[in-house]
Amino acid sequence: MHLFIYHREKMPCQRLPLYVDFEEIGWSGWIVSPRGYNAYHCKGSCPFPLGQNMRPTNHATVQSIINALKLTKGIETPCCVPDKLFSINLLYFDDDENVVLKQYDDMVAGSCGCH
Repeated sequence: MHLFIYHREKMPCQRLPLYVDFEEIGWSGWIVSPRGYNAYHCKGSCPFPLGQNMRPTNHATVQSIINALKLTKGIETPCCVPDKLFSINLLYFDDDENVVLKQYDDMVAGSCGCH
């Protein structure tokens, strides 16, 4: 088991599927469509040195160097987070029972990077 955990911690920063089922989270009473969507999520490590494939910010690159050299106590490695987000359209009932089509921004992780 220890080896499995070690391997998971070394997985590089990447985008992974995360299906959101509106019925499972209790939203099916007001959302008409879609029934769910793939929000994706970001997971993985951002080890030194950060390659361009990790889409690091300049801040993350500097933080990674400081962490690797242990120059300042308590400075962690950069985090694997969404660096591009996309919208989805939802058809739902509002408070007055009207059917509304609305675009919700920043609902889907389009890509991940070390920040």
